[in-house]
Amino acid sequence: MATLPFGIANGRVLVITPNLTIRKVVCEALDIASPKCFWNKARVLDSVTGGPFTAVLDGPTANIHDCTESHFVVTNIQQLASSADRWLPQFPPGFFDMILVDEGHHNVADSWLKVFERFPEAKVVSLTATPFRGDGQPLRGTIVYRYSYAKAMINGYIKQIHSVNVAPSEIYFTYRNDTSRHTLEEVMELREEAWFRKGVALSPECNKHIAEASILRCLALRKKTGLKHQIIAAACSVDHARQVRTIYEQLGMETREIYSEMDADKQEKVIAELMDGRIDCVVQVQMLGEGFDHPQLSVAAVFRPFRSLSPYVQFVGRVMRVIHQDDPDHPDNHGYVVSHIGLNNDANWRDLEMWILMTRRFSENGSQPRLTPILLMLGPVAPGDLTRACLSIMRS
Repeated sequence: MATLPFGIANGRVLVITPNLTIRKVVCEALDIASPKCFWNKARVLDSVTGGPFTAVLDGPTANIHDCTESHFVVTNIQQLASSADRWLPQFPPGFFDMILVDEGHHNVADSWLKVFERFPEAKVVSLTATPFRGDGQPLRGTIVYRYSYAKAMINGYIKQIHSVNVAPSEIYFTYRNDTSRHTLEEVMELREEAWFRKGVALSPECNKHIAEASILRCLALRKKTGLKHQIIAAACSVDHARQVRTIYEQLGMETREIYSEMDADKQEKVIAELMDGRIDCVVQVQMLGEGFDHPQLSVAAVFRPFRSLSPYVQFVGRVMRVIHQDDPDHPDNHGYVVSHIGLNNDANWRDLEMWILMTRRFSENGSQPRLTPILLMLGPVAPGDLTRACLSIMRS
C-alpha cells in the first residue's frame, strides 16, 4: 500500500480503512516521523525530507488544509462517509487521483460506493486477504494481482497453521433444561443442528476441554524457544466471555475479556496488557478482528460456532501473523486453531484449507504449505487430565 501509488498516481492518494484499529496501523506505516514508517524501515526512499506527507481524518483535530498539503490522506470509512457527511462534501471531485481500499471485500457496501461516486475519475485499488463476503456478493473490480496464502506460508510471510479438534468419547451438557449425555457418534450426527452447537458452546465441560487443549498447544510452543506465545479466544457473548475467562484463570492463565460495549479506556488497557505480554489469553466478543496485528497470538481458541467462512477466516487470521520473517521452519512460526468437534467448525476449516490450496496448488519448488488437521481424541475424560498434562509441560 505504501509503494503502490508511486509511478501510478498523479496526485493525492486517499486511503480508506474499515475501522480505527486499521487506521492507526496504516497511519503509523505512512508517517515519516514514526518509528514504524514503512518507507524508512524498508529503505524504499533515499530521503523523506520532502515527504511523502500524510494527513489523518481523525475527528476534531483534522482540517482540510492538512489534506491539501499532504500526499496521502488516511481515514476510516465512518469518518469519511457517515450519515453526517462532515468530510466527503468538502473535497471536490478531483481532489484525489487514487483511492486505496484496505480490507477491500467491503468495497460493495453503500458507504464505499458513495465515496467512489464522489471521486469518479480516481483510480481505485482494493486490497484484501479475504476476497469473499459472508453475504455472497461479488467484490467490485478486476483482479490484477494475487498472492496466495499457500505461497505466503511456504516463504515464511505468515505462520504454518494447524487445526485441533477436541473430540471426547462422550459429552454432557444441559440445554433448555434438557440434560443429555452424548457419545462421539451421536455428536457427529447432531452437530449439524443449531441447538446442539449452541449447547456445546455454552457447556462448561466442553469449554474446559477447549481451554485445556489450547493451553497445551500454547505451552508447547513456549517450551520450544521461550517466547511468550499467547491465546486469543472467540466467545458467543459477553457473559460467555466472562465464563471462558474464569475457566482459563482456574487453569492458571492470566486472562482478560474484551468486547465492543466496554469503555474505551478499559479496552485500551486490555490491549496494552496483551501487547506487553502481561497476560496469557484474551477472550473477545466480535473484536480484535480485521487488522489487529500482534504476532505473539499463536493459538486461536474457538468457543463458538461460525455460520460462514468469512468471519471464521478473519478470526483465524489473528494467529497467522509471522514472528520471524522469511523463516517458515522456525518453531515460533506455527499457529493453532483449537475447537470442539461438536461446534462443527471443522467444516469451515476444510473450506479454508481447500481455498488456500486452490489459490496456489504448488509453489515454484513443488512444496505445499503445512495445513495440519489434528483430532484430539479424549477417552472418558477425568476432570483436569489435560490440565495435569499442561502443568507437566510447564515443569519440564
